[in-house]
Amino acid sequence: MRIRINYLGALLFAFILPLGLLSQNDVVLKFNGEEMIGKVMSIDKSNIEFVYQNETLEYSVPIAEIQKITFGSGRIQYFNNGGKVSTNLKEHHNKVAILPFGFLQDKETSNMTMTKKIQQETFTIFRNEALQLKFQDPTETNALLSKAGITNNIEGYTMGEICDILGVEYVVQGIVSIEKTDVTNYSSSRTKVKGNNNKARVDKKGNIIGNLWNNSSKSSSSFSTTSQNYSTNITMNVYTDKGENIYSKDHSSFWLTENAYRVTLRYLAKRTPLFGR
Repeated sequence: MRIRINYLGALLFAFILPLGLLSQNDVVLKFNGEEMIGKVMSIDKSNIEFVYQNETLEYSVPIAEIQKITFGSGRIQYFNNGGKVSTNLKEHHNKVAILPFGFLQDKETSNMTMTKKIQQETFTIFRNEALQLKFQDPTETNALLSKAGITNNIEGYTMGEICDILGVEYVVQGIVSIEKTDVTNYSSSRTKVKGNNNKARVDKKGNIIGNLWNNSSKSSSSFSTTSQNYSTNITMNVYTDKGENIYSKDHSSFWLTENAYRVTLRYLAKRTPLFGR
């Protein structure tokens, strides 16, 4: 009897599970951050018709307010501010985008100028060695992110989604951290000996003219300077359009200067599977 009950339970579970999968909700993400969970009934040029989970009332939502729709099937459709489908349908193969790098200075988030400066420098490092891969210009990357409403909220997206938005096969993402450490003092001194050309001599009358003794002079000078040292650490990641992390490495710079991140960027870039491809 117990065996029969378990068998019937297994059949019931096998029957209910597909129904549960079929009834998965759609998730509509709006540009203001609001998530609508339920079912998308229809989509036209201007609006979508939407029913919330466990409700029956149908709502009309302007497409211009929608950032993306994640359907219950797993398919994702992106929209920009104009209500048009994003560029995620472009061919991704052999295309790479460099995302703006995170930048921390003395453990505090710095301004956007440095994040984009490092992004541009990383792009230049890869592009100069590119053979088959095409590296997307950072201005295009940033424009596509902006149109998709992605500025400071990139953490709300998977890297696969970011690849789709940018129309690339790979994205390079990273963080640069620079901190002040100790101060090095340098000092030196120098002594200069200057000879006296007025050497002793005897004139025609037999008189001694000049200095018979030490005819040189000494002068001393000292020099000192102070140098601020820095600790630089960089993390670099490479993701595919499937969301896979194919490279992740963290490296601390040997150099102590403030711009040591440039050497470290190249060190890490050379070790990615994208460099020289």
